[in-house]
Amino acid sequence: MKRLLAAAVLAAALPLHGEDGAAILARVDQYRSPLESFSVDVDLTAYAPDNRSESSKYRVYGKGTDRSIVEFVAPATEKGKFLLMLRDAMWIYIPSASKPIRISPLQRLMGQASNGDVARTSFSVDYNATGATEEEWEGKHAWVLELAAKDPAVAYARVKLWVDRKNHEPLRADFYVVSGKLVKRAFYRDFSVMSGRRVVSGIEIDDLLRPGNRTIMHYANLVARDNPDKMFTKDSLGKW
Repeated sequence: MKRLLAAAVLAAALPLHGEDGAAILARVDQYRSPLESFSVDVDLTAYAPDNRSESSKYRVYGKGTDRSIVEFVAPATEKGKFLLMLRDAMWIYIPSASKPIRISPLQRLMGQASNGDVARTSFSVDYNATGATEEEWEGKHAWVLELAAKDPAVAYARVKLWVDRKNHEPLRADFYVVSGKLVKRAFYRDFSVMSGRRVVSGIEIDDLLRPGNRTIMHYANLVARDNPDKMFTKDSLGKW
């Protein structure tokens, strides 16, 4: 019996084949980016340790897995700004500037949410699942995926992702920068049905470099939308 238990523990700790990790990650992405061409509203509320807060609103337009535009909706002082993300490259359009400016997806948008956190809704486009193990987390049987960035330009070099084994819903993600430092942790708190799909609707992001700072991302009004290819060009920003 002891040998059988030891074998079971060892099997749970061993990584799965690469294709299995990739398949799990693809299922996870269906909860974050289930439509080929879409728009979705994103509300961010950032909380400081003393419970002070600030909020902002955005509308994200996406097509495929690697093209997106973030429109700044509120506060009013931010209206007219746009972010464009093409694969790993990102630009911001500001009405007062003569042309879009190249920026980093890792740069903070508001609170603990980076530009890339809002613009990108798919893990698979940026990361390879290099292994998966099994673990109990908050009473749930979970896969734990190790994700390695496909390109050095990706905002986070490594992600450790907890996935519910029962339904492949994301549970938690730890984000590491290239130095190996763990900088933030995301909890996938809420799920809702939008456009007939069960999707992530609430994420809490904790800043591990500045304890007590956290940001809540809330998603609403996910709808299929025929976004033309010409939208996703630098020359079109702010002109449609």
